Amino acid sequence: MSPLELGLCVASVFSGSASQLFMKAAALPGQPLRRLAHLGAAGCLQLVSFGLVVVALRTLPISQLIPFAGGAYLLVPLGGSYLFGEQLHARFWAGALLLVAGIVLTQL
Repeated sequence: MSPLELGLCVASVFSGSASQLFMKAAALPGQPLRRLAHLGAAGCLQLVSFGLVVVALRTLPISQLIPFAGGAYLLVPLGGSYLFGEQLHARFWAGALLLVAGIVLTQL
């Protein structure tokens, strides 16, 4: 995997995770225009993430791209904890450890 391909994969995970956090913010009570802006940002970031995946798939097999998608399962709860004060329990950390171990094992 070249540095460019790695960058595409990482950027896709981060933009997809940010999109989900914006969707979560849009679901919270607040001013309608602010919620609509959050929803619009979520949609734009999701399109960016999708576009990055399409570009990455031109040179990478899907078996190398899919493990990166697991990164969102870590970033979204961590972002929710930081931004929205959500609690992360021991089950999350156990699952995160298994997820990281699985990603590492598939990349060997």
